[in-house]
Amino acid sequence: MPRFDLTEAERLALALFVTNERELQGVDDAFRSAQARHPGVTRETGRDVYLNLGCGACHTHPEGDGAVAAAPDLSGEGGRVREDWLESYLSDPVTIRPAGAVPGRGSRMPDFRLTADEASALSSYLAAQRGTPLPAWQADRLSPFSMQKAETLLRDRWSCLGCHQLGPDGGGIGPRLDGVSERLRPEFLRAFIEDPGHLAPGTVMPASLEQPDRLDLMASFLLQHPGTWAAGERHERLALSPALDPATETEDAEAPSLEVGEALYQRRCATCHGVTGAGDGFNAPYLPVVPTVHADGEAMSLRPDDTLYDGIHAGGWILGKSHRMPAFGGSLSPTQIRSLVLYIRQLCSCEGPAWSRDGRRGS
Repeated sequence: MPRFDLTEAERLALALFVTNERELQGVDDAFRSAQARHPGVTRETGRDVYLNLGCGACHTHPEGDGAVAAAPDLSGEGGRVREDWLESYLSDPVTIRPAGAVPGRGSRMPDFRLTADEASALSSYLAAQRGTPLPAWQADRLSPFSMQKAETLLRDRWSCLGCHQLGPDGGGIGPRLDGVSERLRPEFLRAFIEDPGHLAPGTVMPASLEQPDRLDLMASFLLQHPGTWAAGERHERLALSPALDPATETEDAEAPSLEVGEALYQRRCATCHGVTGAGDGFNAPYLPVVPTVHADGEAMSLRPDDTLYDGIHAGGWILGKSHRMPAFGGSLSPTQIRSLVLYIRQLCSCEGPAWSRDGRRGS
């Protein structure tokens, strides 16, 4: 069995899930002490851990048949990462995505204790899985001025550091950006920044609305940044979170829907804004400003629906708010964005200002 480096709460949750009431009657004092330290951990929590960590890939359980995506698709791994990095990673797996492959689930790559020969053979096999060929691309050789320009844009204008970390600054959702050149192939990085959903269906990273020259600058900067690749810091509690179904958010109805809006919110927004809109998502502590509290009816009633739409479509920067709120207009349809607005109105139990709802146009 591979090593998952489980926390005490995760071990307790799994123990509760895989044992029955009769077996629990004979547990020792250490087990009871662990229960006292984690009073919120239940058998249902254990089922979430079982699903989020992909235990069902090897084990069977009568209540564990709700499989969820716990790891990235490897069918095109050779077109994404460098083979030397992959071999090193397989030999000693570390955290890449602090919040899990699907943010919030806390899934992680376990240590299979591969021998050097096994890691080499597996990395060679995966490196041969190239997937759909990507357009050839080479990084521009940036001058010191262009490097400084790109770093200023990254820290003060672009939304990348809302999710990713570079040096000591940034969010805790996506992989660190330090040492990208050690891990990713250049053509993949450039293509992924532009349209991540095409290369990794189901990703929460939105497609970019930036112009091609800006995307070239961004990718070139990351590939030439002097930092070295480092593992992320895993969020310890996330595997205890309920597993969310990503399928609903891809269903684009003809009219806005609360159901679609809720699914989108839990997948795309709750990481920062919180599952109830309280501004307390697991990524909130990594941000320079507190995310908007969507459950605050008094504040939200001052914002028209169109303002909410614009913020979701074009990001926080367009409204003079935090630039680390990304733009989702490249990934979500107008109806999906309206569904999100509809769900936010349910969270705040409020409507926009009366002047924005009277149906009249200004002169």
